[in-house]
Amino acid sequence: MPRVEHADPPSEPVPYEAKSISVFEIDGAVEKRYCQCLCLMAKLFLDHKTLYYDISSFLFYVLTEDTKTGTVIVGYFSKVFPPVLTPS
Repeated sequence: MPRVEHADPPSEPVPYEAKSISVFEIDGAVEKRYCQCLCLMAKLFLDHKTLYYDISSFLFYVLTEDTKTGTVIVGYFSKVFPPVLTPS
């Protein structure tokens, strides 16, 4: 898999920032490669992690910290998009 060339996560930070901590909301359908890499990184630590191909229906929240050497991912979580209700 090619290296992801992002210094920061590929989105704007959500309106939470505290000193050197930022939170980014990333749409799995828009930034598929970046979110797949996040899932594969988590799979290194979790044996039961299976989500890394069908990520288009998930939002990813990435917590980063600004250090002297650059921006570092501290953690992330994902959640399913709220279902779109269509009138019947």
